[in-house]
Amino acid sequence: MRTLPALLVALLFVSAAVAPVAGWSVSATQSQTAAPPAPRVATIENTTNHLTIPDSEVRTSSFNESGIDVGTAVAAGSTALHQRHEAAAFESRFGRLDSEFERTQHIRRVLSSIEAEEAELDRRQQTAIRQYANGEITATEFLRVRSMVDTESRELTQRLNRVKSTAEIAPDYSTSEGMTTRMNNVLGNLRTLQGPVGEQLTESMFGTGGADVVYLESSTDAYMLATIDGSQYVRETRLGSQRAPNRTDAFAEAARNEAGGDRLVAAVERGRELYPWTYQRQLPSVNAYGDTGIYRLAAQTSNGQLTFFLDGGTTNVFYELQHRDLSSVRTSSTETAFEDGLRVTIDQSYETGPLVMSVVDEESSEPVDGTVEINGQTVGRTGSNGHLWAVQPRGSYTVNVTTENGTEVSVPVFPE
Repeated sequence: MRTLPALLVALLFVSAAVAPVAGWSVSATQSQTAAPPAPRVATIENTTNHLTIPDSEVRTSSFNESGIDVGTAVAAGSTALHQRHEAAAFESRFGRLDSEFERTQHIRRVLSSIEAEEAELDRRQQTAIRQYANGEITATEFLRVRSMVDTESRELTQRLNRVKSTAEIAPDYSTSEGMTTRMNNVLGNLRTLQGPVGEQLTESMFGTGGADVVYLESSTDAYMLATIDGSQYVRETRLGSQRAPNRTDAFAEAARNEAGGDRLVAAVERGRELYPWTYQRQLPSVNAYGDTGIYRLAAQTSNGQLTFFLDGGTTNVFYELQHRDLSSVRTSSTETAFEDGLRVTIDQSYETGPLVMSVVDEESSEPVDGTVEINGQTVGRTGSNGHLWAVQPRGSYTVNVTTENGTEVSVPVFPE
């Protein structure tokens, strides 16, 4: 983000590229009597699987144009200034304190404040998800909240890392194991409030780039955002039902019950079950955050980048981030329509994945510029090359193309 610089800081305190170990199973490590929720990762042919909201739970979906929002931009800027002021004030006071006890108490007070702010951000986002699903707020209002949560969580992360680094470089001072764990915990929670589409929304509201059109789906405790960013399809999905912080961490328990066991290995093997196509191409790196039961796994393949967060309580993915290169997209079906000398072609990939629409003059095969709507919502223009990438909505849909001379073509699409 140009106006609010993206964080260039390693947030994770435990990192490893773990070799595969056979024999991992959820039932063997799940100590709770209640069955964990079923994983919600959908199988996608010839590419990375993705986290999805089940059809039966989706309450609303829509395409939304994003753009300059002065109010949100001002609020985001104010948040950045406040957090940076608080970080500088901490450093100044910490430097003036003489005793280890006073410094420790100062860190505890600031850390408690950051923990409370992170918890409030999480509550604010969950409330917005529920309100949008229930029709109490508009999609635009939800996207504003999502943008602010993303921005504030990134600023809080910067502030917390300044606290951590100040303590680390202070002579004759070291943080306790318990304090380090608390810092790791809040960092992990903050990371699950940050996503690439959320960041793009903020850039768009500042007028510095970002997403033009965002596809949004929600249930009462989940959301999915997807957009086209230049040459990439970008997606972030969070399912509240898959996060159970109060349950026993099954990966840590597996490590305790097995001689020489490692909770990171257990998490990696669970990821293999959910994303087999990705694992065939690269074994992801894995990170754990304190005792939150949050595990972050990340892999780079020829198709793009996948980052997913496993919850130790459910052993399922509860937050996922994807970047997919459009050049790697394989179409699964094609719809074509002809009207008044125009040919409109729609090449689909998979539900809520990328699709490309092209408009050409039927006689000359020259590209034609036109405004494109999906289900009555504008998603962009085909431009001078006659092509437009967009997000394929869930279920059947209708594509309408209107050219500059007023010619209209309507294409109903019924995916198999």
